[in-house]
Amino acid sequence: MTERERKSMTRAGMLLAGAALVRFIVAPAPAESPLEGRDSIADSLLVAGDSAIEEEARRSRPFEPGETIDPNVAGDVELDRLPGVGAARALRIVQEREEHGRFASVEDLARVPGIGPASVERLRPFLRVDHPGGGGVPARTSASALAANPGSTPRGDVRAGGLIDLNRATVSQLRELPGVGPVTAERIVDYRREHGGFQTAEELMEVSGIGPKTLERIAPMITVNR
Repeated sequence: MTERERKSMTRAGMLLAGAALVRFIVAPAPAESPLEGRDSIADSLLVAGDSAIEEEARRSRPFEPGETIDPNVAGDVELDRLPGVGAARALRIVQEREEHGRFASVEDLARVPGIGPASVERLRPFLRVDHPGGGGVPARTSASALAANPGSTPRGDVRAGGLIDLNRATVSQLRELPGVGPVTAERIVDYRREHGGFQTAEELMEVSGIGPKTLERIAPMITVNR
């Protein structure tokens, strides 16, 4: 077992223990002493615990054969999956692109503190850089991703210019956005289906679980094509 796997198992164990504690704390109270708003608080805590466990699972998910991610689009959770990167460097990659602009190539990752030429070569098989207006390696749409969102097969280019199209992305692809977990991704797809698609990115704030701060974080990574 590698050091990364040991750390992942330790973090997962801590999250599971925390979730179990939350479930114990918010167990239904006796009928003779109801607490106003208890159900709402319990639901929020349980969702938070489940989301934390889901995020850890995403961080630890190994790459499928031939799978690559774009450092100009991926959130810190996806970037943490890269071998030898870790949570701290993943955040530095996101911070670097937000403060100094997109990475023009895989080699450009060397400008991130803590990532040198040797690290770039080790990460190269897992990375791609999709350039706006065409070029780059098109995104993979695996059978598992489509299965996660039955009846919503992408039409055309899901990643226009390296951006995730809200009107075509699958649940799995939407989950690549920072702050978007499985429940929120399902809600985005449900909203899209019920309203005939998104007209603007700002409509995302109509989806439960997405507020102004989340929209601000993911705005550079999404687009809306009708």
